[in-house]
Amino acid sequence: MLLFCASSAAAQVTGPVAPALTAEQITLSESLAPKFDESAAREKARLATFANRPLGAVIQRSFNVFSNYLLMSAEMMPDSGYGFRPTPDLRTFGEQINHATSSHYSFCSQAGLPPGLQKQAAPAAAGLKAKPAIVAALKESIAYCDRVLAAASEAWLMEVAPGLGGSSSGLIPGARAHSFIYNAVHSAEDFGTITTYLRMQGVVPPSTSLHPPAR
Repeated sequence: MLLFCASSAAAQVTGPVAPALTAEQITLSESLAPKFDESAAREKARLATFANRPLGAVIQRSFNVFSNYLLMSAEMMPDSGYGFRPTPDLRTFGEQINHATSSHYSFCSQAGLPPGLQKQAAPAAAGLKAKPAIVAALKESIAYCDRVLAAASEAWLMEVAPGLGGSSSGLIPGARAHSFIYNAVHSAEDFGTITTYLRMQGVVPPSTSLHPPAR
């Protein structure tokens, strides 16, 4: 069975394989990654905001990791790569980042909002074409989720609400926390998707370039 699977997988490679990244591209990625890394600042804010709030704290931690990688990716991809799509039926890189942005607004509003907060809608994707606008919109979507989760008490996160999760996997009733957990998972999925885009455009993904191997 293992041999059959390996043979089938190998048979799927029918076109030319993208060339490996050059030493210069790897070096450039490793020099750029620390410039855009906000993990230390976000961790400091998380610890201060969620002291004695373990549920919110772990959700924020997961979201911090992958939203940071998404933002770093958006910054590290050159302007010329924003119109790139690996195959004709996939989103461009810019469209994929816009998808992450709109998803943040959707999931972080899905369970309702804690008292005192006003719902914020995602910006129209039609107005997000150039890299600066796309990056700015992604940053604001992350900040919006941060504000909502920071205002959410542990008790509020445990309250049951209907229609939570992703439409493709099925919406369920559950603790409000589920929508924020799903948001972090979806951010991880979006980052995993764009790693291929990055490498095919000569960029080492930040999850690797931020932690280069010893040479």
